[in-house]
Amino acid sequence: MRILRFVTVGSFCFSFQYACAVVLARLGAPWPIANAAGFLLSAQLNFLLSSGWTWRDRPPGWDRAAPWRRWTSYNVTAVLALGINTAVFTASYQAIDSLPAAALGVLAGTVANYLICDRAVFRLRDSRWVRPRAAVPMIADRVVRGR
Repeated sequence: MRILRFVTVGSFCFSFQYACAVVLARLGAPWPIANAAGFLLSAQLNFLLSSGWTWRDRPPGWDRAAPWRRWTSYNVTAVLALGINTAVFTASYQAIDSLPAAALGVLAGTVANYLICDRAVFRLRDSRWVRPRAAVPMIADRVVRGR
């Protein structure tokens, strides 16, 4: 189910990225700049949707810096996935044509993004304050244990 949510969020955010790029290009921005700006805006929307829906069962933690660390990690991961996408596309487009190379690049970047997000960015945090399955603060548990 998580993979389906991941693909749904990614598809929606890709559409959002492209729409932003089109608007910016029509306003006079060069396409590479418009696409980059669309990517940056889309990455932020993707983070919000991923946090609130795809990995909603994995809270960031309770210290003040946890959400910012997660946001920073997510953005680093997005740039890394973009780099993988670009590298795969660049290495393959002359041999297999641009459309299949683009699809291969998106696939490689998407797989890397999912694995890093699942295992690192949105990993399940061990916390005495949160039950991992329910993701609900359980202060009473702490009182009962005497901590």
